[in-house]
Amino acid sequence: MTFLEGITMLRNANTPAGNVALDFLNDFAADLSSRDIELPPFPDVYSRILGALNDPDLSLDRLAKMVTAAPDLCVRILLLANSALYNRAGVEVVDIGVAVSRLGASAVRNATVSVATREMFNCPKSSPIWKQLEGLRSASVRTAAYTSVLADYVGMAEMRDDAMLTGLLHNVGHFYILTKSKQFPEFVEEMSIEQWMPGIGCALIDNWGFSEEIARAVEVQNDRDGVHFGPANLADLLKAAKLFVRMVDSDVPESLVEETSREDAPYLAKLDIRADNMLDICNGFAEDVQAFVSVLK
Repeated sequence: MTFLEGITMLRNANTPAGNVALDFLNDFAADLSSRDIELPPFPDVYSRILGALNDPDLSLDRLAKMVTAAPDLCVRILLLANSALYNRAGVEVVDIGVAVSRLGASAVRNATVSVATREMFNCPKSSPIWKQLEGLRSASVRTAAYTSVLADYVGMAEMRDDAMLTGLLHNVGHFYILTKSKQFPEFVEEMSIEQWMPGIGCALIDNWGFSEEIARAVEVQNDRDGVHFGPANLADLLKAAKLFVRMVDSDVPESLVEETSREDAPYLAKLDIRADNMLDICNGFAEDVQAFVSVLK
């Protein structure tokens, strides 16, 4: 069921008046349908960089000059260029132009999104939702790391940067809902936040102009039984990456392996991940994942 289909179902259901979750979702859907929704925009400097990255004729020299207008992004790009993910030869880079050339446009885009979303949903430590937002950021970065290394592992290296971006953005719907906690405090506390955050995230990502495949992967991220024809896609990578993050966070990861082996998980089959190799794959990624997290956290 898509986000808007779910809203239609709720509107047609005999839902009691004053249902906070329904009020929140009705307002969101009405604004979305009228294209008058107030979504959090990227800060201007990052919007300009992301807009320029849509130009197929953009040179890396021009991109590097644009990046210098965003000091935080410069630091992030230099760290990423010198990380184990992109600096296998161990040659340190201190020049932003060289760093941009080493990374390429797609990786610079991902770094830009990472910094921009952090600023966009930032709040003071005194805020009651600060701890939740920090937890979501941590999960997003780690999920991005796993989607990236999984893409390489399963022979989808050409999709590595899009996979990384999908991981970075997969929690954006949850971010958005938390920022509305003052207006809809009861809704933020309800279980429906997990049910609807993928659809809200999909709407945000679509509004920002990212690819349909990324938006769709975010929308179906909790659909463990989803079956599709053809080879593995971004949605399969995202679902597997989220499972690996859960395994790393679990005191008994073996129980998740057993649980998954009892379920029909077509996304794992698409990636040739089985119960007997799941833990080995997850543990084998530990070094690369840590390198990524240390750069983009």
